[in-house]
Amino acid sequence: MVDMNSNVKRFHVIDFLRGFAVLLMIIFHFSYDLDFFGYIEVDFIKDTFWWVFPRVIVFFFLLTVGASSALVHKEKIRWDKFSPRFLKLVLFALIISISTYFIFPNNWIYFGTLHCIASVSLCLLPFVKKPKLSFLLFLIFLIPPVFFGFKWPFWNMAHASMDYIPLLPWVGIGLLGISYKHFLLEKSEQLYLSVNLPGKSFVTYLGIHSLIIYLIHQPILFGTVKLYSLIVK
Repeated sequence: MVDMNSNVKRFHVIDFLRGFAVLLMIIFHFSYDLDFFGYIEVDFIKDTFWWVFPRVIVFFFLLTVGASSALVHKEKIRWDKFSPRFLKLVLFALIISISTYFIFPNNWIYFGTLHCIASVSLCLLPFVKKPKLSFLLFLIFLIPPVFFGFKWPFWNMAHASMDYIPLLPWVGIGLLGISYKHFLLEKSEQLYLSVNLPGKSFVTYLGIHSLIIYLIHQPILFGTVKLYSLIVK
């Protein structure tokens, strides 16, 4: 969800991966809305598929954050590019927290996907030119929770947030994105250009405009399902 600098070569595979995450996100939230209004019945906590699904989405978002950060700051930290983008993410994250606090007071979002992306973007800056160290830290952050059930301590409030993506261990995926940029990005870009996937251009378009889609898709989906329920009833 981090836009590429105009002075940096654009790798369309990053847009595609980000767009794939956007597409999955739309599907997930539409399913959530249908469940909320009683059109389907889904257990988002206990059902393995629906528990894994949103984490796959976050994985692709943060992977592209890491790859994009390594591209934009490959020569030096571009504070002139980073600061406006970071402040924009923080502002939108704050808006999400405030709006969900009033709309869903029992499940409001205090550290969701956008909050995590902003935090990860800042944390990655010292590592953008250190792919080997980044990969090592990725393993350190991810192996304990994935294979041993260890829970990294992080800010956690009493209520069940609608969207909770803690910085630890998810910063590890951003670090993996840095390694991906250095070791695999060129090859994956060649693969992207050589394979003619159905809908490839559309998914890539979603990735290019991921932030605005992220901000508006759920109000549109939720409002549409609510309107339908009012009309039907």
